[in-house]
Amino acid sequence: MALVFEPGRVVYDPNDRLLRLFATDGLMLVKCAISKAALAALEDDALAGPEAMVETYWRNRDQIQEIADRKYRNRQFESGTVVVRLEDLTNLQNAAGHPIAAASGFHLPAQAG
Repeated sequence: MALVFEPGRVVYDPNDRLLRLFATDGLMLVKCAISKAALAALEDDALAGPEAMVETYWRNRDQIQEIADRKYRNRQFESGTVVVRLEDLTNLQNAAGHPIAAASGFHLPAQAG
C-alpha cells in the first residue's frame, strides 16, 4: 500500500535542517522529511528560507513523495523517519525539467551560530 501524504502538515525543523512531512500507511502515522540540501538541489530558491523550502516541496512533491514511499517500502529509516537526501535525487529532474546533479559535489554553506 502506498503512503498517503497529509497535505497540510509540512514544517521546517531548523535544528535538523529538514522539512518534515507526515503520511499514513493505513492507520499508522509515518514520519517523513526531506533535507535542505535536497530541496536546494531541486531549486536554488529553497535557500531563501523556510517558506521557500515549503514552496519548493509543493512544486516537486510528486517526485519527493515517490522517493519517500520507495524508501518506506524498503524500510530505509533514520531514527524512525524516512528522510529524502540529496543522494536520493540521482536521475531526477527539477520542476523546470533540468537534471539534478546530486553527485556534483553540491554543498550548503556552513550554518552560522
